[in-house]
Amino acid sequence: MSDSTIIKSFAKINLFLDIIKKREDNYHLIESLFHTVNLYDEIIIKESNCYKISTSGKYAIDDSEDNICTKVFNYFKDNLKLKKNYDIHIKKNIPTGAGLGGGSSNAAYLMKFFNSVIDNKLSDDHLLKIATLFGADVSFFLIGGCCWVSGIGEILESIKNKLPFSIILFYPNIHVSTKEAYSNFDSSMFDKGDFQSFKNMIKSDYSFESVEKSLYNIFEPNVFALKNEVFTAKKSIENILSKNVHMSGSGSSMFTLYKNSVDQDIDYNILCKNNIIKNIDFYKLELI
Repeated sequence: MSDSTIIKSFAKINLFLDIIKKREDNYHLIESLFHTVNLYDEIIIKESNCYKISTSGKYAIDDSEDNICTKVFNYFKDNLKLKKNYDIHIKKNIPTGAGLGGGSSNAAYLMKFFNSVIDNKLSDDHLLKIATLFGADVSFFLIGGCCWVSGIGEILESIKNKLPFSIILFYPNIHVSTKEAYSNFDSSMFDKGDFQSFKNMIKSDYSFESVEKSLYNIFEPNVFALKNEVFTAKKSIENILSKNVHMSGSGSSMFTLYKNSVDQDIDYNILCKNNIIKNIDFYKLELI
């Protein structure tokens, strides 16, 4: 492979997220609606004499041996007869510590690439089985689109049609670790969202209004208590736009949902002119 291979590695948001219970092995069982959005990292791959990974951009990550992408490479090298080495560079456009799944997305797209170059390509089912070795969200990114996710992230039910909505995504430049976001839960906080009603609605007839009023994220109280700056950012945006703002995943990113691009454009232009949120990155995005 003399030329580079360039892969777009997309982010996700959670439109619904609840924890049903915590297992004895300390894994949490979730019920969630994941949806990919058109914000992506660029993964640039070249054949090389030795393995190397690097990142660049505002959201560049640690290039250590614990990097999730390195774990994927080592697994394919040690267990699946990946014969060549690669120089991997990732242009990080997806905010980190934001609940957008950037690292999991990178891992999944690299799994797809390595699977395309090994002699005995794995089936989609086999890829899904090994994806959870690298993280709970990795399985979803092998499928993408609109998907109901349960278990620890390994049970996937693809929703045939993507939701015809758009979002403005907000990142307050505050890193929230997933481990930290899970730390303050007790069992009395679990299973408070009506996930079955939301799931049934998404799979049948729904309106924008019914979806918007049903958005739910169990992590919001925990994250707001841990990082008051995230709560402050949420309130600032809600005051400016007079719209509800919702957190994605374990935070700290947040979003507003839009029925059409006209309303989205109006609010985006308001935000561009407002200095109050100068420390908040925001993006005009589509659900894809």
